[in-house]
Amino acid sequence: MRLREELFLLGYDNAGKPAVHADSLDIGVAGARLIELVLAGRVAVAAGRLSAVEAPATGDADDDGLLAAIARSPQPPPLAGALSQLRTGAIDAVRADLLAEGVLTKAVQRRLGLVPVTRYPADEAVVRTITVRLWYAAHGRSQPDEPTAALCGLVHAVLLHEHVFTTMPMAGLEPRLRDIRSRLAPPVREIVDGVGTLVASAAFAIYR
Repeated sequence: MRLREELFLLGYDNAGKPAVHADSLDIGVAGARLIELVLAGRVAVAAGRLSAVEAPATGDADDDGLLAAIARSPQPPPLAGALSQLRTGAIDAVRADLLAEGVLTKAVQRRLGLVPVTRYPADEAVVRTITVRLWYAAHGRSQPDEPTAALCGLVHAVLLHEHVFTTMPMAGLEPRLRDIRSRLAPPVREIVDGVGTLVASAAFAIYR
């Protein structure tokens, strides 16, 4: 399962209700998409800018289009700008993929018996597998691999950690997640930090 899909699944409760604001999850999913390309050796990040690594096509039309756009940019595009563009419709695209894969189901309920509300409950076994992996990483029971560490960082950056780590005292959780973020490879850490900055800016814009 792709990093963006794992983050999406963690962003909702068992009933398919969002645990964070949609803007925050959009930004996080956009960051996860870039991290996937970094971990695959297709994108480099340095000093807040992106560059594409020359390699054969990935076979994914969307990712190949993104890589081509990065490669033909006159100047290495800024990370913040890329996240801002990629966030548009990010969770909708992942939701469609997960519905097609059967990991999500569509459920329409009526609030107060009148207003229809659409929820997308997830396969609980899939979510549990992801959560257990993060639990071990956050408790220091295992050294997380790169994707797991990146997911921990993204969960922290989009402020999902209180929802995901419900059995861990925040006093111990915050330092552990910050430590995991500090140990990320520099390109991945730049993306995670960029996600955190945009999430904070989006929250400020909503509540000001």
